[in-house]
Amino acid sequence: MRGLVRSGTARRQRRSGVAILVVVAAVAVLTIVVTELAYTARVRMLTAAHHRDRVQAEWLARSGFNIYRLILVANKDLARNDALSGMADLIGVNLGDALWQMIPVLNTGMIRMLMGSGGDFDDIDEEELMQFEQTGEVSEEAEEASREGSFFSDRQFLDFDGDFTAEVRDAESRVYINSFSSETSVTQVMDSPTAQRLYALMSGEEADQWFHERNIDRWEVIGNLKDWCDADTYRSSGLGGYEDGLYNTQDPPYLTKNASFDTLDEVRLVEGWQGEVFDRYVDKITIYGKEGKINVNTAENDVIKGIIIGCTDPDPSENELEQCLEELEMSTMLTGGYDKAADFSSAVTTNCGIEMDSACVSANVTFSSQTFNITSTALVGSSEVTIDSVLDFSGRVHEGKLVYWRVR
Repeated sequence: MRGLVRSGTARRQRRSGVAILVVVAAVAVLTIVVTELAYTARVRMLTAAHHRDRVQAEWLARSGFNIYRLILVANKDLARNDALSGMADLIGVNLGDALWQMIPVLNTGMIRMLMGSGGDFDDIDEEELMQFEQTGEVSEEAEEASREGSFFSDRQFLDFDGDFTAEVRDAESRVYINSFSSETSVTQVMDSPTAQRLYALMSGEEADQWFHERNIDRWEVIGNLKDWCDADTYRSSGLGGYEDGLYNTQDPPYLTKNASFDTLDEVRLVEGWQGEVFDRYVDKITIYGKEGKINVNTAENDVIKGIIIGCTDPDPSENELEQCLEELEMSTMLTGGYDKAADFSSAVTTNCGIEMDSACVSANVTFSSQTFNITSTALVGSSEVTIDSVLDFSGRVHEGKLVYWRVR
């Protein structure tokens, strides 16, 4: 009898042990399932939040683009108004490019400060302005004030999360390299007007030293640009051989395009332009525009220096050029810019004592811009979106023809 009791007790104990194991296993499985579900739910929530912020950032970046588009349309309307243009000419203002140059950069911090002060710059606190200049941010008080309304209407114009920064630049202030594809009668790079503009841009004592230190032949890298665009298959830099010979040894190998560039990044495919040369001159070249002429009212000094070098013989010295550019800057501030080739040539002669070839100036210079690059970057939370775009106002489309659009 006692043996039977002990046997029953042992069986109950074994059953109890199995039950505990089942419970522990069930709890462990449930813990894993719940943890996995919680993790998956959190990942989905964060993904959804990131997607929401990215969508908001994209539309905020579009706002920066649209504001600049309005400014450019207003700029062109002012330029077409004969009465206003006549009045502007009397005070030395070129309405063709005046408005957008007054606002080369836009950002929400600047707009919030203006809105928060009721549209009066005199009411902006100096410490607030200094903080914005140093950090690009406004105080919480200014931000809250800007959300309450605007001087445009009672709508809360700036009541949104995130910030954007947008800037505009005209293509005519840079050297147009796609004109290589239309220079069908030019076989040698030195005879190309576009190549001459680029070589002049790359000239000067500092540039000479830079290229010498890297053992780079300027005519060779310029010729490679031309060979990428032109229709023939022979190198134009004077070194001879086939254009594709430069790229057959690449990994993977590829061929020259023999057509215009579609993007500026494509220039990196050209031999000699993969690294430092591209980084140094990417802001001085463009693939947009038609005539390829340089707007001397908006071009940077390096580009204007290139025009002066390209249209004078012999070339001025580096000191003469530096002093000339300083004098031209002062002259432009006083006169508001130039309206015709003779005015620019006269200004260079008067201020610098440098005689320029009038035919060369007429062929290389313009005085208004029609094509504009707009870059707008927005940040919402941790999501950043940049829109690169190009608007062409040379045609009949009043709001400008959108010729390039990239969201990244």
